[in-house]
Amino acid sequence: MAGKANRSNAVRIALYAVVAHAAVVVVHSVAHEILGVKATPAQLVFIIAVIIVAPLVAGLLLWRGKERAGALLLICSMLGSLAFGVYYHFVADTADHVSHVARMTPFGWAVVFQATALLLSLIEAFGAWAGWVVLRRVHFKTQAIE
Repeated sequence: MAGKANRSNAVRIALYAVVAHAAVVVVHSVAHEILGVKATPAQLVFIIAVIIVAPLVAGLLLWRGKERAGALLLICSMLGSLAFGVYYHFVADTADHVSHVARMTPFGWAVVFQATALLLSLIEAFGAWAGWVVLRRVHFKTQAIE
């Protein structure tokens, strides 16, 4: 296992993105439940696999020093999460759209839903970028050795 001292700043930043994403996903999921905004079975499979599990596995890989695999999985999971969230929260005319949620009660949870939808988009874009930075670092480190 890679020691904390051996972890690059890029990996640390990517790990912070994973932790922030997980925390906001929890709050956003609570808002979904309280407001009664349910996912379809197909959406639920995607949410569990790509939005919840994949970033955590990516973080574990990064933590364990598997930087290339962790970075690739982080990039893919964050881009997949970003596309899914932007589509359902800001584009598609569904109950999941932030404008529809704005009219739901309890109002405080509607605001939490909207804020976390936006925050998730920002964190996912940041997480994809952080994964890219780690991947580039690994690539150039490998090139320098050869």
